[in-house]
Amino acid sequence: MSATADSIAGSGDPAQLTVLYSTSEDGWVTAQIAEYPAAISQGRTQHEAWTNVLDALHDLTHEPTAAERVASTVQARIVQPLSEAVESLGALLRGIADAARERGRHPVH
Repeated sequence: MSATADSIAGSGDPAQLTVLYSTSEDGWVTAQIAEYPAAISQGRTQHEAWTNVLDALHDLTHEPTAAERVASTVQARIVQPLSEAVESLGALLRGIADAARERGRHPVH
């Protein structure tokens, strides 16, 4: 099954794109732009897959601004490692709290 989109995402250019759709056994719809085979995505509905594949096309063809490159670097080098550290600390604190609760159940004589 296929459909034609009226324009490239983020462009006023009246280019025609061919979007190919397929539905998997689990019901998810995959969309791929024939003219840009690397632009592929999926969604629960054909419309959601279409929206997602246009976002994928934008990501493939969009040159990031300096601000977007900085934001991506901050995310990768600061936010993500910090999130992982906080998650590890949370797990450690939960373990300590569980051990303290367990110790409280068994009085020391």
